[in-house]
Amino acid sequence: MKIDFAIEKYLKYRKFVEKISTNTLKLHRWALTRFVQFLFAERSEIPDLDEIWLDDLIEYCEFLETAEFTRGRWYWKKIHLSHNTQVAHQHCLQKFFKRCYVSRMMDSEIYHIPVARFKKTELSYLSHDEVEQFFDITKTSRDPIKRVRDELLFRIAYFTGLRKTEILNLTFEQILEDGQFQIQWKMDKKRTVFFDDESKIKQLALELKYLYIKNESKRRITEEKDYVFLVTAWQSRGLKLWRWWVYVLLDEYKRKLWINRRLTLHSFRHTFATTLLNNGADLREVQLLLWHQSIASTQVYTHISVDRLRNCAALLHL
Repeated sequence: MKIDFAIEKYLKYRKFVEKISTNTLKLHRWALTRFVQFLFAERSEIPDLDEIWLDDLIEYCEFLETAEFTRGRWYWKKIHLSHNTQVAHQHCLQKFFKRCYVSRMMDSEIYHIPVARFKKTELSYLSHDEVEQFFDITKTSRDPIKRVRDELLFRIAYFTGLRKTEILNLTFEQILEDGQFQIQWKMDKKRTVFFDDESKIKQLALELKYLYIKNESKRRITEEKDYVFLVTAWQSRGLKLWRWWVYVLLDEYKRKLWINRRLTLHSFRHTFATTLLNNGADLREVQLLLWHQSIASTQVYTHISVDRLRNCAALLHL
């Protein structure tokens, strides 16, 4: 069986049987397609599964280590893959070959190859002043829609702790609920998200909804759902804000705030969890708010609570 045909069968299995998320499915397709392209460049043909050996995987890992790739839409910018990205590619291959062996599509047990571990990166989070600065810096934009949209984006990220994809998929029907709304999580599970009036989320959402209606005639693209976060650029105005655009927004505001360290929208989620723990929230409560399946995932935030540890150590003094 040709490897490209086996990959399509494998991706259908992960999508319809295991019900993995869309982003995980994209990662597997991306990694496996890159492996097929590498094999085709080496052999000038797409090989069968039984024609792939351990040496091919070793050469592919070496290729990932040294090759340069384009980054997103910056086609002119060449980068090397990070260690964790290379390991993610290896994990995708390992799972794919294991499934092929279990399904008896191949006889080789090359899925037994050892895979490197992910490097733990230091969590990036913001101070209280930096969070306020992000809220305020959005008000300097000349475009009224962009000004309200970006402030709402940062407020939702901080006051709800949602992930980037979850935020970008929000609709006005969800966000205009009184203090809470539900989002669809993995395996079609429902998750309740809470926020209060102090967050100004509902107020900004109403203002943004009014601005969208007011500028309806300028919209070039109409989405099927009433998404909260839409592109304001002329060419794609009205399109749902995509993940890449969030990187551009953050880079823009980081330059204005003179912030040089690594920050992503997920940093607001880290700040959400850290702030709750520092203010006395229980670890189990934070786990439920973040919707972590394992409390071990939530415990990574405990080491950041330096002030609480210092106060705890001070209790020893007589």
